[in-house]
Amino acid sequence: MLEWTICNDCGKILDNSQETCPNCSGQVNRIHMDYLTRYLSNLKFLVKTIEIFKPFCDSAEKLDDMNIETLIIDDLFKWFSYLGLGDGKITDNELEFINTLLDATYTKDDILSLSDVKLDESLPLSFKCLHELDEYGQNFDMNELNSASELFGCYKLFGKFFITADNTLDEDVLKLYTDYIDNLENTLGKYDVEIKPIKLSETEIKEKQEEPTSLDDCMEQLNKLIGLEKVKKDVNSLINLVQIRKLREERGIKQPAMSLHLVFSGNPGTGKTTVARLLAQIYHEIGLLSKGHLIETDRSGLVGGYVGQTAIKTQEVIKSALGGILFIDEAYSLAQESENDYGKEAIDTLLKAMEDHRDDLIVIVAGYPALMEKFLYSNPGLESRFNKFIYFEDYNDIELYEIFMLMCEDSNLSLDEGAEDYLKQYFKKVYENRSKNFANGRAVRNLFEEVITNQANRLAPQSDITDEELNTLTYEDFLVEDD
Repeated sequence: MLEWTICNDCGKILDNSQETCPNCSGQVNRIHMDYLTRYLSNLKFLVKTIEIFKPFCDSAEKLDDMNIETLIIDDLFKWFSYLGLGDGKITDNELEFINTLLDATYTKDDILSLSDVKLDESLPLSFKCLHELDEYGQNFDMNELNSASELFGCYKLFGKFFITADNTLDEDVLKLYTDYIDNLENTLGKYDVEIKPIKLSETEIKEKQEEPTSLDDCMEQLNKLIGLEKVKKDVNSLINLVQIRKLREERGIKQPAMSLHLVFSGNPGTGKTTVARLLAQIYHEIGLLSKGHLIETDRSGLVGGYVGQTAIKTQEVIKSALGGILFIDEAYSLAQESENDYGKEAIDTLLKAMEDHRDDLIVIVAGYPALMEKFLYSNPGLESRFNKFIYFEDYNDIELYEIFMLMCEDSNLSLDEGAEDYLKQYFKKVYENRSKNFANGRAVRNLFEEVITNQANRLAPQSDITDEELNTLTYEDFLVEDD
């Protein structure tokens, strides 16, 4: 599997043996091809959205029946071939990079056939088409549209990783890369294309935390969660039901059709996403889902800003969730009553996908109880597919205290006696006076962050700070304003 080591601070690609950046002493992370494929998917989605303007694009007349996405893939293939042949050979890692990113089955001979191809100073046709589409779209108030800049970002980012696919860097190939990128940027400048900086998603380049790998591990993590006793009981019953249905299916015994899509209702911070992630892994372990991953989204991830965009956007999210669970937070926001709202289009697209992929996709919709009820009543298709409900109650004062102490344990912090007494009374008061939309675990997290800030302000003026002082929260640190 291809892997790169990248500095979190300066973005420099490092040798895979390095644990810190020699350039700026920053911490490093490992990233893989899935990060780059997601980056390319963002461009593909944008291109699908604006291709409706293709009839008004003069450069597109040269494409005949080819769509612009295919043109982009072809130009990227030429770009990688140009770089790969810069040292006279194509390595196995370079070939894997190309085929994984472009979802292709090229051979080394395919690339060697382009050995005479040179990239000159003229602008590739894909850039010309996108630039014309951008200009046309801007006439319709799509002022931020700049797909040509997005494609430039792909050339620059992908090329940077491609030339280091073997964890080495050839100086001649680096010069080819640098010279062409500089020339491409200058040429785009002549077309008045504003080059935007590449934005690397921090959440995508962080190393993934180790996840449970067996059914027993998953069940243990579920049952060790603080509080949520009713939720645990409901989820365990659901798992038992699924296991028995799976057994009947394997033995060829008929069974009634049953929807396994779920409604998670309750206030924020009650562990809904955590339970959904564990449930995805559990369903994978018992053979119900092929991958067992969780895709989280909300209205902004599904609904577009103009006609035709929402269906494409929703389909892309659904595609990424196949084999796992799609978790839609605040799903009720999709069912707004405005005539010009595109939430209904997202719901219709979602319902069709739930039917088409019913054997390898589970959808969980989540939100406040009253609003979720209204959401389900807004469409008969929703009512029939979401008939299993799990309610997440607010954490009580004891459970809130336990959550805070778990955060302290993870940060190697302890409380003195005065702080413990204060904290217990604090959470008792908070729970008894909680609002209808109490934030639960999020409220605990906010308090924790405020307390450790108070500790820092208390200790910072001291000239000699002991380890015990660093690791202890005192009563004084908890003297914060009550929410």
